[in-house]
Amino acid sequence: MTPQSGRDLGHGVRALPGEGGGLVVVSERVDLGWRPRSGDRPGSAVTWDGASFEVVAAEVLRRGFRWTLEPWSGDDVMRVVLPLDEQAVSAAAEAAITDARAALLRPLAWVLLPVLGLAIGPWQRTWRDEWGFPAAAATWVSAILEAVTGAACLIELVAQIGGGATVFSWLPRPLLLLGVVLFPEGLFRLAQVAADSEPVGSLFGVVISAFKRPPTPPPEPIPTPTVHGFDGEEGTLELLSPIQRRDWEEPGVLPFRGDLFAMISTGRLGEGWLYRFEGIDAAAAEGKVRHRLLPPPSRAEPAPRVASPGFIRVVLLTAATTMAPRRFQERWAKELNLRPIWLTVFGATAELIGGASNLHAGSNAGSILVLLDLFFVVEAVFRFASVTASGRAIGSLLGLPLVPVLENQLPEPSRR
Repeated sequence: MTPQSGRDLGHGVRALPGEGGGLVVVSERVDLGWRPRSGDRPGSAVTWDGASFEVVAAEVLRRGFRWTLEPWSGDDVMRVVLPLDEQAVSAAAEAAITDARAALLRPLAWVLLPVLGLAIGPWQRTWRDEWGFPAAAATWVSAILEAVTGAACLIELVAQIGGGATVFSWLPRPLLLLGVVLFPEGLFRLAQVAADSEPVGSLFGVVISAFKRPPTPPPEPIPTPTVHGFDGEEGTLELLSPIQRRDWEEPGVLPFRGDLFAMISTGRLGEGWLYRFEGIDAAAAEGKVRHRLLPPPSRAEPAPRVASPGFIRVVLLTAATTMAPRRFQERWAKELNLRPIWLTVFGATAELIGGASNLHAGSNAGSILVLLDLFFVVEAVFRFASVTASGRAIGSLLGLPLVPVLENQLPEPSRR
């Protein structure tokens, strides 16, 4: 740190020399969380370049913060010592970003509580730990709404079957059967969250989670050797390897720092293997195999295999792509070894049968359900006509909301 400019620690934090061997730390946006001296209570203890300092004053500027530090007097015991370096500043900046994101997400979470509460339990617990998501409250709200909606669907279904009457005319007819699932699941989730106050997901969350790809595990680090001893004048080299190097035991030479070495002995050192080499000239090394420091790929390791998609994922993606835009139908049909137009035919057939059946059952004239059923029938006829005329798949307007999910599950082949 130069007396004139100080030292930049990143993220807008600078350490400047102060009076009497002290230190001044200025931050444009990151609050380091230091406590200043107050009465008989000492300020935070900070270590900087091996020296100890006490925070004696803290100011909140119009843009950022400013702390004044003095050398630690030694009269007080340093109970908590906080380091001041690039790593500590980076950690404080990440914590500040996390807190700001949490403050932004919490109000939105309360608005979307009934929807987010349907997510599976591990997701809700992760959100709770990362940014304070009210997981238990979300389960309570979503489970109550689920149970109430399911009870209404069951009542309407019984009324329709028993006497042809209607109690809740606003309920969509195709969704009445969902009451068989919603009502008992809502009661079960209420009982679970009341018992242990832990979030409980729903079947809808399980379906959504099936579309999320598991994270790719990071590759294992290559077990590289380290130099245990090297004498260029004597021409000796000792390498310590965490694994046994059978390739070095074969006759050959190992290039190292511009010289050539041949192995003379091997042994164990702790959990590693110690290999000793001696230098040889270029004439003696002529025609010999050249070894390398990095180990060769293991022959016993099987070639990576592409895991076959699970049954649930196949069913869900097939159902989704029958309504999805053409590009997703073509990508998924290629994986299924199927012509893309068959996905269009399946989706259009479901629309035509569902819409025609509801119209034949006789909805109330002028209701929104009649318009919805007419839309299904018209779109199905249009999709059949388009497939017949062009021979290419065509999606549905209902599949447009699925585009973000399908972009993750069925990306372009160039991005896989």
